Amino acid sequence: MITTETSNDITVNGVRVTCYSDGRVQAHGKRLRDKSLGTDTGKGYRTIAIRFKNVRVHDLIAMAFIGDKPKGHEVDHINGNRSDNRPSNLRYATRSQNLRGYQKVRGKSKYRGVTISKNNPKFIVNVGLGKEHQYKLKYLGSFTDEREAAIARDTFCYEELGFPLEGLNFPELFVDKEDTSDQVACMRNSEENIERVQTQIDMIRQESRLLSYRIERMTEQRKTLQDEKRKLKDFLTQARKP
Repeated sequence: MITTETSNDITVNGVRVTCYSDGRVQAHGKRLRDKSLGTDTGKGYRTIAIRFKNVRVHDLIAMAFIGDKPKGHEVDHINGNRSDNRPSNLRYATRSQNLRGYQKVRGKSKYRGVTISKNNPKFIVNVGLGKEHQYKLKYLGSFTDEREAAIARDTFCYEELGFPLEGLNFPELFVDKEDTSDQVACMRNSEENIERVQTQIDMIRQESRLLSYRIERMTEQRKTLQDEKRKLKDFLTQARKP
Protein backbone atom coordinates (compact mmCIF):
# COMPACT_ATOMS: atom_id res chain seq x y z
CA MET A 1 0.00 0.00 0.00
CA ILE A 2 1.30 3.45 -0.97
CA THR A 3 1.41 5.75 2.06
CA THR A 4 3.52 8.68 0.77
CA GLU A 5 1.33 11.72 0.23
CA THR A 6 1.50 13.27 -3.23
CA SER A 7 -0.13 16.38 -4.67
CA ASN A 8 -1.03 18.05 -7.96
CA ASP A 9 -2.06 21.64 -8.68
CA ILE A 10 -4.98 22.76 -10.84
CA THR A 11 -6.64 26.12 -11.51
CA VAL A 12 -10.34 26.58 -10.75
CA ASN A 13 -12.21 29.89 -11.16
CA GLY A 14 -8.84 31.60 -11.46
CA VAL A 15 -7.59 30.17 -8.16
CA ARG A 16 -4.74 27.69 -7.76
CA VAL A 17 -5.88 24.61 -5.87
CA THR A 18 -3.57 21.92 -4.53
CA CYS A 19 -5.10 18.44 -4.45
CA TYR A 20 -3.62 15.72 -2.24
CA SER A 21 -3.64 11.95 -2.62
CA ASP A 22 -5.48 11.51 0.70
CA GLY A 23 -8.51 13.35 -0.70
CA ARG A 24 -7.83 16.77 0.82
CA VAL A 25 -7.66 20.07 -1.06
CA GLN A 26 -6.09 23.47 -0.39
CA ALA A 27 -7.03 26.73 -2.12
CA HIS A 28 -4.43 29.47 -2.67
CA GLY A 29 -5.03 33.20 -2.79
CA LYS A 30 -4.71 36.21 -0.54
CA ARG A 31 -5.08 33.83 2.37
CA LEU A 32 -3.82 30.25 2.08
CA ARG A 33 -6.42 27.84 3.39
CA ASP A 34 -5.57 24.81 5.48
CA LYS A 35 -5.74 21.39 3.86
CA SER A 36 -9.36 20.29 4.04
CA LEU A 37 -11.56 17.32 3.22
CA GLY A 38 -14.30 19.83 2.41
CA THR A 39 -17.76 20.45 3.86
CA ASP A 40 -20.34 17.65 3.98
CA THR A 41 -23.33 18.53 1.79
CA GLY A 42 -25.66 16.28 3.78
CA LYS A 43 -25.77 13.76 0.92
CA GLY A 44 -22.30 12.38 1.52
CA TYR A 45 -20.49 14.58 -1.00
CA ARG A 46 -17.94 17.17 0.11
CA THR A 47 -17.54 20.68 -1.28
CA ILE A 48 -15.16 23.61 -0.96
CA ALA A 49 -15.88 27.28 -1.72
CA ILE A 50 -13.67 28.77 -4.44
CA ARG A 51 -14.37 32.40 -5.36
CA PHE A 52 -17.76 32.18 -3.63
CA LYS A 53 -18.75 29.08 -5.62
CA ASN A 54 -19.12 25.65 -4.05
CA VAL A 55 -17.16 23.02 -5.96
CA ARG A 56 -17.31 19.30 -5.23
CA VAL A 57 -14.04 17.94 -3.90
CA HIS A 58 -14.24 14.75 -5.94
CA ASP A 59 -14.35 16.82 -9.15
CA LEU A 60 -11.17 18.61 -8.10
CA ILE A 61 -9.31 15.43 -7.12
CA ALA A 62 -10.33 13.65 -10.32
CA MET A 63 -9.23 16.59 -12.46
CA ALA A 64 -5.87 16.76 -10.68
CA PHE A 65 -5.00 13.06 -10.67
CA ILE A 66 -7.02 11.40 -13.45
CA GLY A 67 -7.26 14.17 -16.02
CA ASP A 68 -9.99 16.08 -17.84
CA LYS A 69 -13.49 14.64 -17.64
CA PRO A 70 -14.63 12.97 -20.90
CA LYS A 71 -17.81 14.31 -22.44
CA GLY A 72 -20.94 12.66 -21.05
CA HIS A 73 -19.14 11.29 -18.00
CA GLU A 74 -19.20 12.04 -14.28
CA VAL A 75 -17.04 11.15 -11.31
CA ASP A 76 -17.87 7.80 -9.72
CA HIS A 77 -16.83 6.69 -6.23
CA ILE A 78 -15.74 3.09 -6.76
CA ASN A 79 -16.45 1.84 -3.22
CA GLY A 80 -19.75 3.75 -3.00
CA ASN A 81 -18.49 6.05 -0.21
CA ARG A 82 -19.16 9.59 -1.48
CA SER A 83 -16.83 11.17 1.07
CA ASP A 84 -13.85 8.98 0.12
CA ASN A 85 -12.16 11.23 -2.42
CA ARG A 86 -8.81 9.50 -2.70
CA PRO A 87 -7.76 9.30 -6.37
CA SER A 88 -7.66 5.50 -6.21
CA ASN A 89 -11.39 5.52 -5.34
CA LEU A 90 -12.42 7.75 -8.23
CA ARG A 91 -13.02 7.10 -11.89
CA TYR A 92 -14.93 8.63 -14.79
CA ALA A 93 -18.13 6.80 -15.75
CA THR A 94 -21.28 7.49 -17.73
CA ARG A 95 -24.47 8.26 -15.85
CA SER A 96 -25.92 4.81 -16.53
CA GLN A 97 -22.70 3.09 -15.40
CA ASN A 98 -22.68 5.16 -12.23
CA LEU A 99 -26.28 4.27 -11.36
CA ARG A 100 -25.77 0.58 -12.07
CA GLY A 101 -22.88 0.55 -9.65
CA TYR A 102 -25.18 1.57 -6.78
CA GLN A 103 -27.90 -1.05 -7.12
CA LYS A 104 -28.84 -2.29 -3.67
CA VAL A 105 -29.84 -5.67 -2.29
CA ARG A 106 -33.62 -5.95 -2.09
CA GLY A 107 -35.86 -8.60 -0.61
CA LYS A 108 -34.79 -11.61 1.42
CA SER A 109 -31.84 -12.68 -0.75
CA LYS A 110 -28.38 -11.52 0.33
CA TYR A 111 -27.39 -10.88 -3.29
CA ARG A 112 -28.34 -8.15 -5.73
CA GLY A 113 -30.70 -9.20 -8.51
CA VAL A 114 -31.83 -12.41 -6.80
CA THR A 115 -35.28 -13.06 -5.34
CA ILE A 116 -36.54 -16.05 -3.37
CA SER A 117 -39.60 -17.87 -4.71
CA LYS A 118 -42.57 -18.06 -2.34
CA ASN A 119 -43.89 -21.34 -3.72
CA ASN A 120 -40.69 -23.42 -3.67
CA PRO A 121 -37.09 -23.10 -2.45
CA LYS A 122 -35.80 -21.56 -5.69
CA PHE A 123 -33.75 -18.45 -6.36
CA ILE A 124 -35.11 -16.39 -9.25
CA VAL A 125 -33.07 -13.98 -11.37
CA ASN A 126 -34.78 -11.15 -13.27
CA VAL A 127 -32.65 -8.30 -14.63
CA GLY A 128 -33.97 -4.88 -15.62
CA LEU A 129 -32.77 -3.96 -19.10
CA GLY A 130 -32.86 -0.20 -18.57
CA LYS A 131 -34.46 2.77 -20.24
CA GLU A 132 -33.27 1.84 -23.74
CA HIS A 133 -35.43 -1.31 -23.52
CA GLN A 134 -38.44 0.37 -21.88
CA TYR A 135 -37.32 -1.04 -18.50
CA LYS A 136 -38.31 -4.58 -19.48
CA LEU A 137 -37.20 -7.51 -17.33
CA LYS A 138 -35.00 -10.33 -18.62
CA TYR A 139 -35.72 -13.68 -16.95
CA LEU A 140 -32.50 -15.66 -16.50
CA GLY A 141 -34.01 -18.67 -14.76
CA SER A 142 -34.44 -20.25 -11.33
CA PHE A 143 -31.63 -21.85 -9.36
CA THR A 144 -31.34 -24.21 -6.42
CA ASP A 145 -28.20 -22.45 -5.17
CA GLU A 146 -28.37 -18.77 -4.20
CA ARG A 147 -24.74 -18.07 -5.01
CA GLU A 148 -25.01 -19.65 -8.46
CA ALA A 149 -28.04 -17.46 -9.15
CA ALA A 150 -26.06 -14.36 -8.19
CA ILE A 151 -23.18 -15.38 -10.47
CA ALA A 152 -25.60 -15.91 -13.38
CA ARG A 153 -26.99 -12.43 -12.76
CA ASP A 154 -23.50 -10.92 -12.62
CA THR A 155 -22.43 -12.62 -15.85
CA PHE A 156 -25.40 -11.27 -17.79
CA CYS A 157 -25.12 -7.78 -16.29
CA TYR A 158 -21.40 -7.55 -17.00
CA GLU A 159 -21.25 -9.12 -20.45
CA GLU A 160 -24.57 -7.95 -21.90
CA LEU A 161 -25.37 -4.71 -20.07
CA GLY A 162 -21.89 -3.41 -19.36
CA PHE A 163 -22.26 -3.13 -15.58
CA PRO A 164 -19.19 -1.78 -13.74
CA LEU A 165 -17.43 -4.11 -11.30
CA GLU A 166 -18.88 -2.35 -8.25
CA GLY A 167 -22.38 -3.17 -9.53
CA LEU A 168 -21.74 -6.91 -9.28
CA ASN A 169 -22.07 -9.36 -6.41
CA PHE A 170 -18.73 -11.00 -7.24
CA PRO A 171 -16.53 -8.42 -9.03
CA GLU A 172 -13.48 -10.61 -8.43
CA LEU A 173 -14.77 -13.05 -11.07
CA PHE A 174 -14.63 -10.41 -13.78
CA VAL A 175 -11.69 -8.21 -12.84
CA ASP A 176 -9.39 -9.96 -15.32
CA LYS A 177 -11.77 -9.01 -18.15
CA GLU A 178 -11.64 -5.30 -17.36
CA ASP A 179 -9.95 -3.08 -19.94
CA THR A 180 -8.56 -0.32 -17.77
CA SER A 181 -6.02 0.90 -20.34
CA ASP A 182 -7.91 4.15 -21.06
CA GLN A 183 -8.27 4.94 -17.37
CA VAL A 184 -4.64 4.13 -16.59
CA ALA A 185 -3.37 6.07 -19.60
CA CYS A 186 -4.87 9.31 -18.31
CA MET A 187 -3.64 8.89 -14.74
CA ARG A 188 -1.09 11.55 -13.86
CA ASN A 189 0.40 9.79 -10.88
CA SER A 190 2.21 6.46 -11.25
CA GLU A 191 1.79 5.68 -7.53
CA GLU A 192 -1.98 5.65 -7.98
CA ASN A 193 -1.57 3.15 -10.82
CA ILE A 194 0.40 0.87 -8.49
CA GLU A 195 -2.35 1.06 -5.87
CA ARG A 196 -4.99 0.16 -8.45
CA VAL A 197 -2.96 -2.85 -9.61
CA GLN A 198 -2.63 -4.02 -6.00
CA THR A 199 -6.41 -3.79 -5.63
CA GLN A 200 -6.84 -6.02 -8.68
CA ILE A 201 -4.36 -8.53 -7.26
CA ASP A 202 -6.38 -8.71 -4.03
CA MET A 203 -9.58 -9.27 -6.00
CA ILE A 204 -7.99 -12.11 -8.00
CA ARG A 205 -7.09 -13.80 -4.72
CA GLN A 206 -10.73 -13.59 -3.71
CA GLU A 207 -11.69 -15.07 -7.07
CA SER A 208 -9.53 -18.14 -6.43
CA ARG A 209 -11.32 -18.74 -3.14
CA LEU A 210 -14.71 -18.49 -4.84
CA LEU A 211 -13.65 -20.89 -7.58
CA SER A 212 -12.59 -23.36 -4.89
CA TYR A 213 -16.09 -23.15 -3.44
CA ARG A 214 -17.64 -23.86 -6.85
CA ILE A 215 -15.38 -26.87 -7.39
CA GLU A 216 -16.38 -28.28 -4.00
CA ARG A 217 -20.06 -27.79 -4.81
CA MET A 218 -19.71 -29.48 -8.22
CA THR A 219 -17.96 -32.41 -6.53
CA GLU A 220 -20.87 -32.74 -4.08
CA GLN A 221 -23.39 -32.60 -6.92
CA ARG A 222 -21.51 -35.30 -8.84
CA LYS A 223 -21.51 -37.55 -5.76
CA THR A 224 -25.26 -37.02 -5.34
CA LEU A 225 -25.91 -37.91 -8.98
CA GLN A 226 -23.75 -41.01 -8.69
CA ASP A 227 -25.74 -42.14 -5.63
CA GLU A 228 -29.02 -41.57 -7.47
CA LYS A 229 -27.70 -43.51 -10.47
CA ARG A 230 -26.70 -46.44 -8.23
CA LYS A 231 -30.11 -46.48 -6.52
CA LEU A 232 -31.87 -46.40 -9.89
CA LYS A 233 -29.81 -49.36 -11.12
CA ASP A 234 -30.65 -51.33 -7.98
CA PHE A 235 -34.32 -50.53 -8.42
CA LEU A 236 -34.34 -51.65 -12.06
CA THR A 237 -32.47 -54.84 -11.15
CA GLN A 238 -35.03 -55.69 -8.51
CA ALA A 239 -37.92 -54.87 -10.85
CA ARG A 240 -36.63 -57.32 -13.49
CA LYS A 241 -36.46 -60.23 -11.10
CA PRO A 242 -39.35 -62.71 -11.45
